[in-house]
Amino acid sequence: MTPDPSAIRDLRPDERETAGPLVKTGFTGYYRWHATRLLREAPLVRVVEAGDHALALSILEALSREIGYVTYLIVAPEWRGRGLGGRLLDDALAIFTRRGAEVVFSVATPGNSASSALLTGRGFRKVGRNEPPVRDGGLGAWGFRSRMRIISGEVLYGRRLAPPGSAPSPARSGRAPAEASGEIGATQS
Repeated sequence: MTPDPSAIRDLRPDERETAGPLVKTGFTGYYRWHATRLLREAPLVRVVEAGDHALALSILEALSREIGYVTYLIVAPEWRGRGLGGRLLDDALAIFTRRGAEVVFSVATPGNSASSALLTGRGFRKVGRNEPPVRDGGLGAWGFRSRMRIISGEVLYGRRLAPPGSAPSPARSGRAPAEASGEIGATQS
């Protein structure tokens, strides 16, 4: 069964249970617990499927109007290395750009060279502890780290989509954020 990797869609809350097996094969321990919880609660989950099987998914959150967070990218082990993670990351960047985000963050565990390479290949860079804050043109995320639930040892990556204050937010463009069709509002975790 060959999926169409360009066919990425929202996974509605009432159908997210179908992606549970993907989360169980993709994670262990805390990550499995947390991803399972967010699968139910996140404002936006995007999926690549073949038939009724989830092959890859992304869990996205808006930490504020200006800051997006790719909480998880999960690809079924047998489908890794086929570009599905890259398609989902590109999709997430497009969604956050449309909604007016200036910065997008994600994390990778130490030793996960595939995730690190995917992020850096899409313009992300490691965010240092002494980074200036986002509002000052840096990628410092100190006010958001607890909401990102970064675990000790994880590497934070960030990418600036637009200069500070320059991205048209939905509020400035007259569009209200929607919860579906690739749009997400700011969450309160």
